[in-house]
Amino acid sequence: MPISLNIHSNITFIVKQDTKPVYDSSAITGMIPKLYFKTEKKKVFIEDARKLNNCAIDKNGFQFHKFESKYDEENISKNIKGYKREIELFLKKEFYYKHIFIFDTTRRSNKKTGAQNEDGRRQPADRAHVDYTTDSGPIRAKEIIGTKLYKETLESGGKIIQLNLWRPLCKKVKSSPLAFADPTTVESNDLVATDQRFPDRIGEIYHLAFNKRQKWYWLPNMTNTEALLLKGWDSSNYKGVIKFTPHTSFDITNQDIIKNPRDSIEARIFMIL
Repeated sequence: MPISLNIHSNITFIVKQDTKPVYDSSAITGMIPKLYFKTEKKKVFIEDARKLNNCAIDKNGFQFHKFESKYDEENISKNIKGYKREIELFLKKEFYYKHIFIFDTTRRSNKKTGAQNEDGRRQPADRAHVDYTTDSGPIRAKEIIGTKLYKETLESGGKIIQLNLWRPLCKKVKSSPLAFADPTTVESNDLVATDQRFPDRIGEIYHLAFNKRQKWYWLPNMTNTEALLLKGWDSSNYKGVIKFTPHTSFDITNQDIIKNPRDSIEARIFMIL
């Protein structure tokens, strides 16, 4: 039985305000988003998710798996098409989807210069958040898969889910790992809809306000042969089906970014089931 690696660490939360929060995304600023709202750090207990058994995306909002890729930190940016094909084959075994749309891949690094992407450099997202809201999820789904297929899927009793597949590119994550919340411990009042401004559009995400009842997890010593799946949105309204999973990067005590930088890649995906 592996030793459980539960820790206490600071997570950054939004401070609620009277008006709707807004921020300029890194696609506008160049790397570090510009916030027009206040945040606060709260020390929380973050449990080792490796002790959990039989995690399911609909029940828990997250899953983690072994994931072997032939593309590494050096060549993945030049082989995104091949990497997407690996993801398609991997997810087909788990979800038996009817259609899949991998619409974004983003590299991140906690190095001072971040990680290079087509639309600019990126560092880890360091605020507790959800990528989509109940309003922006359907809008983004229609943009990616098309309004016709969106309507046909729901009218026929199918469902659409948005996933984030997160993987380290460094051999082992020793700094700025990912924390993710148990969605069943997050109350609706904890979710703060926030406008996210891009050069050509305005999206909407949830930032998370602190609530002592929230329960947090992480995957200690995550390697580049593992993948973490996080649900970003679900068209289903059935009771007990998780809609989305808050997550954020956080700092480990005494981490050394220069010696052990984090390099990772995330893929955003819509699947029709």
